[in-house]
Parts: sequence; structure tokens; C-alpha cells
Amino acid sequence: MLQLSDVSLRVGPDPLIEHASLTIHPGQKVGLIGANGSGKSTLFRAIAGDQTLETGEITQPPGWCMGQVAQELPATDTPMLEFVMRGDELYAHARDQVNAAQAQQDDLALTQAWDRMDQIDGYRVEPAAKQMLMGLGFTDADFAKPVCEFSGGWQVRLKLARALMQRSDLLLLDEPTNHLDIEAVAWLIQWLQSFSGALLVISHDRHFLDEVVEGIAHLSNKRLSYYRGNFAAFERQRNEQLMQQQALHDKQKQQMQHLKTFIDRFRAQATKAKQAQSRIKALERMETVAAVQASNQFRFEFFTPAQLPDPMLSVSELRFAYDPSTPAILDQVSLTLRAGDRIGLVGVNGSGKSTLLKCLVGDLTPTKGKVVAAKGLKMAYFAQHQLEALQLDHSPMAHLQQLTHDDGSRVTDQQARDFLGQFGFSGDKALERVKGFSGGEKARLSLALMVFQKPNLLIMDEPTNHLDMETRDALDMALQEFAGALILVTHDQHLLSSLVDQFWWVHQAQVQPFHGSLESYLQQRLQSLKTNSSDPRDVEAGAAGPKSKKATRQAAAQKRQALQKQLAPIKKRLTTLEKEIKVCESALADLHEIMADSALYQADQSDRLQKCLKEEAQWQARQEEAEEQWLLAQENLEAVKLECDA
Repeated sequence: MLQLSDVSLRVGPDPLIEHASLTIHPGQKVGLIGANGSGKSTLFRAIAGDQTLETGEITQPPGWCMGQVAQELPATDTPMLEFVMRGDELYAHARDQVNAAQAQQDDLALTQAWDRMDQIDGYRVEPAAKQMLMGLGFTDADFAKPVCEFSGGWQVRLKLARALMQRSDLLLLDEPTNHLDIEAVAWLIQWLQSFSGALLVISHDRHFLDEVVEGIAHLSNKRLSYYRGNFAAFERQRNEQLMQQQALHDKQKQQMQHLKTFIDRFRAQATKAKQAQSRIKALERMETVAAVQASNQFRFEFFTPAQLPDPMLSVSELRFAYDPSTPAILDQVSLTLRAGDRIGLVGVNGSGKSTLLKCLVGDLTPTKGKVVAAKGLKMAYFAQHQLEALQLDHSPMAHLQQLTHDDGSRVTDQQARDFLGQFGFSGDKALERVKGFSGGEKARLSLALMVFQKPNLLIMDEPTNHLDMETRDALDMALQEFAGALILVTHDQHLLSSLVDQFWWVHQAQVQPFHGSLESYLQQRLQSLKTNSSDPRDVEAGAAGPKSKKATRQAAAQKRQALQKQLAPIKKRLTTLEKEIKVCESALADLHEIMADSALYQADQSDRLQKCLKEEAQWQARQEEAEEQWLLAQENLEAVKLECDA
């Protein structure tokens, strides 16, 4: 088990976490929650051994494998499927042994390597990796692409997939649902529910925590408290605890006041002096129960729209493609948005949800068709990468004063301060450069700029990324009370369920109403993933009945023989080229030893020096040619392996 004992952490001069203790048993799943800046990620680094402890210790069983998402994705041209499969270190080691035995043409070593692959169930790794990648939104066409070709949110998914492939006894995940669409989150929930190892996950997603964890570790006021149950159970227990604490405080306050009254009244009387002294000592021994502090919860609201035109937007025969020679991302899309509509936009990642939103707000011009906005429409758009649109060298004040009031007048300093104070940017904070803000602070500033525009239509693309639980709750409440229309894309199932009353499904370049609940939509998607990602070998096995171990070994042996036959001439070419490279290296080493002699550079040795330099150039060119040929042969080798493994 993972054991945290009296752990204190300090970042800079100030303590961040004090005297934290926590035990996570094998197979236990725990959610780590707390406001942004409370120390969750720092505690993760401490558990991983990357953060020095101020006090206490963190222990885990010897040999426990701790899995976590890598900070950076290597710029490698390794095919992404192979990259993810190699997250399983046992498989990666066995695969390397197979490759080495094949390169050396060592039949005994090859047999032993394949036996080792069988022992670790290595044949399950590829179908598991494919199913995982498809669950996270990738397609078959992505599997052979080099890792370096993926960017942005796709890199995040690749790192997550590789982390999940690890055979972890303890898995650490920090906000794993960020940058996933709601379909991928639903898949991840199912995967984690079936995960047999222990899990510690940082998340602000209520639905995700309710579905996945069985305990909550809450960081607040530098203290770590553990609650049994999911997030809903935590909220009940926390509220009861706070109510009990306040009741105890009130009762103790009455007791203390009674003692003080007795002491003040009888301290001077000789007959009561002894009793007064005993009460003074009782008062001194009494441990004060603190009153429940008001958390000053962040709340905001949208202005009531001055008008609500109906319909607000009309889309007719819209088509969009980035290039006329490529298939359209959206085609023949016709929609009408009415006043008061609350639309949830769903569809797998890459289906065109963000493209549709950009067409609606005018950031993209349709290839064909038109978008007609009603007179009086005031639209505010929270883009998926809205935080990147902020000017890092500007302050919140400067951002707000770039806007104007409805009558065109400028925003005064006092008006800007009053408004920004509602979003937590008071005093000097309103004048600080955005460059130093956290992701949560940038998100709050973006929300403030939206609210100030007094929209009657909100279009929001993944607004909860970087928001902590408190700010998500504030956004939820503000949107519930918003009187205008709403189009929302989010991976937060709790937010989507509480805010929208109809869904538009973006699928195969079409946008259609989805008549059903969010739960039924996600169930359909998960079932589709199971069907599409079934390994053909599993289907064949199901039709023909389970194969015997002997038949499996025979099939594997036949496959290995075919592999050897195809690879033999390529491996022979590689061996020849490797010998050529060694000859070049040896000749160059001899030349460099001669050229290291300072006597060679004297005036009378000019001809000899020129001869050495000429030979060096010739050997280097020969080495470079051999290395290029070796790389080409190696690529051919990998191509044949992929073909045989398919």
C-alpha cells in the first residue's frame, strides 16, 4: 500500500501542506480534490519522488510499479501504435529480446524470447492498445503515423494512452479528462472502473469522480482529510461535518461565556475564590472549536438580455472544407436556433463540432451556404483555446478597457475595477500582467470579458478546462440563470446534463438532432467502440470455438517461420552494412591517431597531411553512404514486421 505519514510540503518560504497522512490500499481508487493552488500537483510530485518533503515520509511496497502520464511527448518518428504498446515495459523488454534474437539469427534465443512473450500475455498488448486508442478518439488510420506528427490535444491523449498501458500497481492521473471529448471521458470511466490497480486521481469533474472513486482526499487550509465514498458522499459528509463543527463552536461559546461570567462575579469573594480558580483552569484547558469560516464562494451572473430575437440564427445548406480537393468537414447543414434554446453539441473528436461553432461566430467562412444572424443578436464566444487569445502583457484592466459600453462610451478605471472585483481581480491583481496568471485565473478573466458584453447568445467550446470545482459550480449556476440561448460543447457530463435540453449530433459531416438522453447517446457510442475495435482474431476464435494451447503455439510457430523467411535477406543486408560501417570506423580511428601527432603539422609534412585529410574525407563519405543504406534496410525490416503482425 501507499503510505503518507505526517507529510509536510513547502514551496518557497510558505508551507503548502502540513502533517498530511493518507493510506491507499491495493486496488483502492481515491480522488484528490481541492481549490487551484492548494497543493494537489505538488503532492503528486512528492509521491512520485520529484518533490522534497519538509517532514514525514512516503512509503510503498518494494517492486510496486507506479504509472503516471509523462510531462513531455518525445519527438520521435516511432509509429504511434508501437509507441503506446511500449508503455507496457514487460512487453517492450520482450519485444526487444525478440528483435535482438532475430538480428543475430539465434534460433534458440528467438524461441526463448517468444516463450517469454507468451508468458507475459504479449499477444494481448496490441489489441488492448488499439482498443484504448480508439476509445480515446483515434482511428485505424492513425496507428501507423509517427508520434511527431501529432500535436495539441492529441499529444495529451497519446501520453495518457501510454500511461494506461503500464502494468501499474498504482496509477497517478492529474486532470485526465482535460482535452478529452465527452465520448472519450465515458470510455475512460469504464476503463478505470475495470482497472485492478490502485488509483489516485486529481479531478474537478463531479460525474467522473462519482463514477470512478471510492474515497476522496480533500486538501483545504494546508490540511488533508479523507472521506469514504464518491464525490456526492463527500459533499454530504463535509456539509454534516461543518454543521457539527459550527454547532460545537456555538455550544462551546456559550459554555465559555458562562465560565467567564462566574469568574468575573465571584473572583473577589473569599468564599467563592476556590471555585473561581477551578473555572479559570477549566477555561484555560478548553480547546477552542473554530467557527466555520465562510468560504466567500465565487459567484457571478450574466446580465439580462435587452432583447431576444427569434429565431436567433439560421443556417442554410452550409458546407465547409479547408481545401476544395479534400472531403468536406461539414456538408448540407441546415439549422435554426430559437430564442431560449439550450443546445448540447455532441460528436467524436474531429467530427467538426469546433468547426461548426467557428462558422456560426464568423471565424470561418462557409465554402457554401450561409449563416444568417437575427437583428439584435449579441453573441459571445468562449473558444476551446480561449485562454491563448488573452494578451499576456496586458492586465485584466487593460483587457476590459478594450471593450466599450452599449452606447459606445469607454470603460472608466473605477467601472473596470468594480466589475473585475466580482471575478476575483481586486486591488493590485487587476493591474498584474496576465503572463503570471494560473490557468484558472485566465479562465475567470475570459468569463468576465464574456459577461461584460451582455450577450443574448452564448457559444462555449470546452469552457471548464482549467476551472476548479468552485468556478465550475459558479459557471453552472450562472448558465442556469442565463435568459438567452446557449450552444455548449463540453466533456463535463454533470454540466451538460444540468444545462441543456436538446442535443445536436455532429457525425459524418452532418448535424442532426439526437432524440434521446445523454446517457443513451454515450451508451450507443461505447457499444460502437466495442464493435469497431474488436480484434478480428477474437471474432474468428468466437466463431470457431476456443483454440487449444497447442493449436495456438502451432499457429505462432508458423507465423514465426514466415517472418524469418521474409526477413532473412534484409537481415543479411543489414549485417553486411554493419560490417562495412565498422571497417570505416576502424580506418577513421587509425587516421585520427596519426593526425593527433603534432609532428604531422610541421612545414615539411605538408604532403603527408594532405594525404591524411583526403583519406579521411573518403572514409567519412563511405561511412555516411553505408549508414544511409543501413537506415533504409532497417525501415524495410520494420515494414515487413508490421505487415506480418497485421
